[in-house]
Amino acid sequence: MKKVLSFFIAAIAVVAVSCQKNDNKGNSDIDWSKVTVDGFYVAGPATGSEEIRPECVMVAGVNEAAEGKPVRDGMYEKYIVLDGGKEFFLLYNDGGKKVRYSAALELFKTPEEEAYTDNPESVLKGTLVIGDDAPAMKVEKTGLYHIVLDINKAGDLKEPQILLLDASDFGVRGGMNSWGFTKAEASSFTNDGVTFTLKDQELAKNGEFKFATGNYWKVTLDDAGKVKAETSLGETGKGLGLAADNNIKVEKGGLYDITLSFKLAQGDFSKSFTYDVKLTKESTAPETMFMNGGQWGGTSWDWNAETIVELVPVYGAPGYFWCTRWFDHTQPFKFCAKKEWNGDFTGSGKVGYTIADGNCVVAADGFYTVLVNGNDNEVEITPAVVVGMGDAVFKGGWDYDSAEQFKADGKKMVLTTSGAGELRLASKVVPSAAIEGVTTPNGWIDWWKTEFIFFEDGKIAYRGAGGDQARRNVEAGKKITIDFNAGTATIE
Repeated sequence: MKKVLSFFIAAIAVVAVSCQKNDNKGNSDIDWSKVTVDGFYVAGPATGSEEIRPECVMVAGVNEAAEGKPVRDGMYEKYIVLDGGKEFFLLYNDGGKKVRYSAALELFKTPEEEAYTDNPESVLKGTLVIGDDAPAMKVEKTGLYHIVLDINKAGDLKEPQILLLDASDFGVRGGMNSWGFTKAEASSFTNDGVTFTLKDQELAKNGEFKFATGNYWKVTLDDAGKVKAETSLGETGKGLGLAADNNIKVEKGGLYDITLSFKLAQGDFSKSFTYDVKLTKESTAPETMFMNGGQWGGTSWDWNAETIVELVPVYGAPGYFWCTRWFDHTQPFKFCAKKEWNGDFTGSGKVGYTIADGNCVVAADGFYTVLVNGNDNEVEITPAVVVGMGDAVFKGGWDYDSAEQFKADGKKMVLTTSGAGELRLASKVVPSAAIEGVTTPNGWIDWWKTEFIFFEDGKIAYRGAGGDQARRNVEAGKKITIDFNAGTATIE
C-alpha cells in the first residue's frame, strides 16, 4: 500500500501514483524497529551494512541560493560512501510515521553555460517516488557521494528534488592554485574511513583555502535555481562545514601537506570530516617589499618617512609584489624587503627602466606599474593601465582586455562610470615572462590578484594576498579620481 505524507503538495501524490512496481521485497526487508531517529536515513547494502544506522541520518540542508543562506525546511544533505552496483534507498521517520523514498536516478548533464560556476559537469538526478513500491537506487562506481534532497515542504518548487553528486574528487581551492582546483589523492572508499591527501601545496603567509569537490562552488537542485547546495568545506570555528564564506588560513608561507579525512558519523558535517595542515618547508620568499628614493624618502632617502612605498603582494604568488605610482623621472629609487639599507637592490634594468649610478631611473614623468620578484630581486616597470571591472559600472564588463581604462589627469587618474553597480578596480600587470600558476594564457595576471577598492574614508585598500574585499556600490555618471601617491580616491 502506497503512502503519501499529508504535508506534500498535489504534485507529490501524482508522482507516488505513477511509481513503478519494485521487483525487490518492498518494505518487507526493512527492520523498521531500527528507525528511531526522526529524519531521513540513507539505508541499504550500498552503505556497506544491512543494518539501519543512526549515523546514516541526513542533516538539515542550507540553501545557498536564498539571502542569508538559511537552513531550508524540508531540505536535507548527507555525505556517504556508496558501493557501486548495490542498492540503497531513503527511509523517513517522523515521530513514528515511517515511509520509504527512492528515485530512478539518471545522469544529468549540466548545460555548458551553467557548468563550472554553480554546477558540476554532471550529477545523478531522479523523480522522487514514495511508498512501499519505491524502487531501490544504485550508483555505478564506489565512491563518496553528496546526497541532496528537498521534499518541497515550502511548495515553491515544481516537484521535490533529489540529486547525487560524486564527491570522490575532493581537493583544494585557494592560494595554492589561485582558487582553481587541485585534486587530492584518495584512499579506498569505505564509510569506516577515507583519506584525501595533497603534498607540497604552496601557500603565502596568511594564505587561505577550502576543500571542494571540483572546480565549482555549488550545485543547483531545481530548474528555477531557487535551491542550491554548497559543495565546499570551510572552517566554521567548530570544525569543517558547508560554510561558504569561511576559509582555512595558515600563518606562515611555505609548502604544506594537507589531509582531509572522512568517516561516516551522525550529526553535522564536522562530525564526519576532519583535516590536518602541516608545514613541511617554510618559505624563504620575502613577505614585504618597499621602495625608497628621493620622491619617497626625501633628500636623505629616509626609510622612516611616511611616504615610503610599501608594495602590495600579488595574490597567490609568494615573493611577488606590485604598485602603481606617478613617477618623477628626475628622482631615482631602489627596493628592499625591509625598511633598511641591508639587501637593497635595483634589479637588472632590462624591462621599462634603466640603472644609473646604482639606482633605478624611468625615462619620463608619468604613471607606472612596478612588478618586483623578490625571490630573484628582479624588477619590471611598465606604463600603468588601471581599469574598472563589472558589467553594471563599466562598459568593458569583466573582459580584462576591453575593460575601461583610467586616464591621467596631472598626477591623478580619472574615469567616469557608465552604469550603476558594484565598484571593482585593478591595475593590469603583464610580466615579460609567464609566472607559473599566476599569469593567464593571455599573459596578464588575473585582475582580482591586483585588485583594490576604496570606501567613504577615501583611503585605497588593496586586496593583496587576502580574501574578497567588502563591496562598494556607485551610481552612473560618477567621476572616480585616484591619487595613488597619496593613497586616496574620491567619487563625485
